[in-house]
Amino acid sequence: MPPLERAVVKKLLERLRSRGGFWIKLHGSPFITAGLPDIIGCYRGRFIAFEVKRDEHGKPTRLQHFYLGRIRDAGGVASLIHTVEAAEATLDRIDEGQEVPPHQS
Repeated sequence: MPPLERAVVKKLLERLRSRGGFWIKLHGSPFITAGLPDIIGCYRGRFIAFEVKRDEHGKPTRLQHFYLGRIRDAGGVASLIHTVEAAEATLDRIDEGQEVPPHQS
């Protein structure tokens, strides 16, 4: 059975923060715009957003898909991920000076 999404998010934030940059978890509430990605951050000058699902079968809602697209259109990197390793691959590409596709899932 795959881990709960909150467990993936917790581990992901720990790993991202250990690599530097600025990372926050957006918690759903009446004061936050619905559909925004779970984690947003800035790493080496790049705006990055991750929508986290607990496994590869998780699909974004229409609104989540819309906001991931808006972030990409603005030049940020926005990905649907379900593992810490997927997020780290994005940071690895930035560290290596490689172009990061605006969308990786």
